[in-house]
Amino acid sequence: MSSSTANPVLAPIRRWVLYSRTNLMITIASAFGVLFVAGAVFGQSPAPSNTASKIPASAASTTGAASATPGDLSCELTEVTESSIAGKSIASVAESAPATAMAYAHVYVDQSLLNSEWKSKLGVHTAEAPGVTVVNARPLVPVAITGPTRSEIVAGTGGESAVQVIVPTQAGNLRITLKASDTDKGSTWQVQTPLPTLDRSEIDKLGAPSLASAPTSEAPTTTTAPSSTTTSTTTPTSTTSAAFPSADLEPAPVPVPGPIPIPDLDTPIPGTL
Repeated sequence: MSSSTANPVLAPIRRWVLYSRTNLMITIASAFGVLFVAGAVFGQSPAPSNTASKIPASAASTTGAASATPGDLSCELTEVTESSIAGKSIASVAESAPATAMAYAHVYVDQSLLNSEWKSKLGVHTAEAPGVTVVNARPLVPVAITGPTRSEIVAGTGGESAVQVIVPTQAGNLRITLKASDTDKGSTWQVQTPLPTLDRSEIDKLGAPSLASAPTSEAPTTTTAPSSTTTSTTTPTSTTSAAFPSADLEPAPVPVPGPIPIPDLDTPIPGTL
């Protein structure tokens, strides 16, 4: 009965294991070997996915995308022109580093804004509010943006990657450094301090007010010169009037009553005998 109920597969294996201690040790060692090989095979399967996930990060840093950008910011450095950002919202512009730099440059050369409005609009794109130094460096004459942006990855402060954008203008290149920052409105690109400005000597070559104000300061001198001439011209007139007083100022002669006296003449009056 026992032989008929025995498992034809496990019975020989059980008899071989129980035959001697050597067979038992071989069986145990073989079981551990099988488990080790299975663990090595199945344990390494996630490794390719980790390696694949690291490749895009290194490739992104090589192709010019800023590493460790928070949020869903675009890491692509797509160059823009001044006209291409016209009409876009602030949130849309802040998603791209070149677009943020161009928006900053557009406000920086704007002559239609008061200083308070200028600082407010400029501060939308900066990590810190513009100070007195930036206001003093504001162009006072029209400066035109002459071309699209040129962007590249640079090493920022603290070992973090940053983006440097060059905006060409009439007064030279405006170099703008930007970093991705987390703000109350989400992740945005922001212009870092010190805030970029243009060379004032190059701006003066375009016709700065300091050069144009010189003729204005001379204008009062030119105006006063004819005034003094007019005054000197009227002076002789008053002198002439004093030298020849009018008859109205002299007392009128008093008439004497009686016959008109005939003067004594040495010769007779013509026409009389």
